[in-house]
Amino acid sequence: MEDQQEKQNSLGLSPQIVTMMTTEHYTLKSGQAQEVADINGRNTLFIGAVSSTLIALAFVGQISHLGTAFFVFSLVLFPSLFFLGLVTFEWVLQATNTIIIYERGINRIRHLYLEYAPQMQPYFILSSHDDAESALAAVGIRRSRWQVFFAPPGMIAVINSVIVGVFVSLLLDALFTFSLLVCTSAGVVTFLLSVSLHLSYYWQQVKRRDQNLPVHFPSHAQQ
Repeated sequence: MEDQQEKQNSLGLSPQIVTMMTTEHYTLKSGQAQEVADINGRNTLFIGAVSSTLIALAFVGQISHLGTAFFVFSLVLFPSLFFLGLVTFEWVLQATNTIIIYERGINRIRHLYLEYAPQMQPYFILSSHDDAESALAAVGIRRSRWQVFFAPPGMIAVINSVIVGVFVSLLLDALFTFSLLVCTSAGVVTFLLSVSLHLSYYWQQVKRRDQNLPVHFPSHAQQ
């Protein structure tokens, strides 16, 4: 078996295989670029909607002196923003997972090159292993509970939670005229609960992604 492997290494890759792998590599990198552009576009759309809504609320608040019109306007717009945020969170999460999957595919191609030309190992900076940790390291991400807040899904999760927290506070103040302390406390609790639910869903999707894509070339830490 070892002699056969050495013979394959000495023969090298055929031009047809090199062409196929190069095309696949280019396709995966192009797919990554498209997903990144989509994430940036959807984040920009969502942040722009939030900014526009806050500016509109400020004008309505000044005109109505924080009266009934302000609360009606707020209680209509915040649920709409939260829905847009949920859609953005889901799509950005899917796009992020797709980027990681593409990166794992690229690592597999790099591993193929090194199988036939192991002497080129010192010249490859990025990993040739296709486990999730290696793919994350290639895009500058370290898997941890806190690192998620630096990724697009984590950012959207926090903004969504702020929106729903403010909405609950305004709703309690408008319907029951509770004190500021009670409304604020309810908003903070809602915020924390929302962040927890977002992150729980995030890690469930990450786990499902890793389960659906088997690892063929794990790193030493995964073996």
